[in-house]
Amino acid sequence: MDHADIFDRSTKNRDGINGVRIGIVTDNEDPKDLGRVKLRFPWREADDESYWARIATQMSGKQYGSYFLPEIDDEVLVAFAGGDVHQPFVIGSLWNGNRKPPQKNSDGNNDIREIVSRQGHRVQFDDNSDDGGHLKIETKAGHTITLDDADGKEKVDIRDKSGTNRIRLDSSSDTVSIEAGDTLELSAKTIKLRGDKNVDIGATQSLDLSSKSKASLSSNGKLDINSTMAMAIEAGAILNIKGKMIFLN
Repeated sequence: MDHADIFDRSTKNRDGINGVRIGIVTDNEDPKDLGRVKLRFPWREADDESYWARIATQMSGKQYGSYFLPEIDDEVLVAFAGGDVHQPFVIGSLWNGNRKPPQKNSDGNNDIREIVSRQGHRVQFDDNSDDGGHLKIETKAGHTITLDDADGKEKVDIRDKSGTNRIRLDSSSDTVSIEAGDTLELSAKTIKLRGDKNVDIGATQSLDLSSKSKASLSSNGKLDINSTMAMAIEAGAILNIKGKMIFLN
C-alpha cells in the first residue's frame, strides 16, 4: 500500500503498521480537551496530519495524573492500536540534534535527574553520593527551594533570585533563620514570640516599641531598665511610681 493512502479511511489497511514510528507534533490544542496531539510522519512523502493521538503518561485518572503535553515540532515515538493507523498514540518523546537534553552526563556518574519546562523552570534531583544529594526547585529567574541531605549539614533553604532574602531550616543545628536584604515584616491579628530559655531583641541603631492602645512590660523576677546615656520617662497624664521601697539618687 502506498504510504500516501494510509490515512484514507476508505482504504482498508489490511497489513497494518507494525512496531513503532517516529512522529513530529503539529498540533497540541485538542478541541475535546483530552490531552491529545496531531502528528506528521517524516517517513511519509505527504505532509498531512494524523488523527488525534492519545498520549501514554505515567499516571492518568479523573482530573488527576501527570500532565506533560509535547510542544509543536517535538519528536515523539508513536505506536498504533492493533496496527491501525487511525488509532495512533504517543508512547514517548525523543531528543535529537536540534532539541537536545537539558543536562550532560559528562562525568559518567549520572547523578542528575531533571524536569525542565519550556521557560526554564526546573525540578532537579541530585543523587551525588559524596554529599548525600539534594532536591531543588528553581524558577527561570533564580528563585529556589533546596532540600539538602548532606550528612551533618541537612537543611531546607528558600531563597529569592537576589540571594539576600532567605529562610533556612537547619536540621544539624536545630535552627530556623529568616534573613532579609532590607525589611522583614510580620503581619497578623496576633503575633506571639516565646522562648523556653531566652528571647533577645536588639538593634544596631534604634529600637522602637509602641502600641496604639495599652502596652505592658512585666517580669516574674527581676526587671532592669537602664541606659548608658540619658533616660526620659514622661506621661501625658498621671505618672505613678509605686514600690515597697523607692530609692531616688
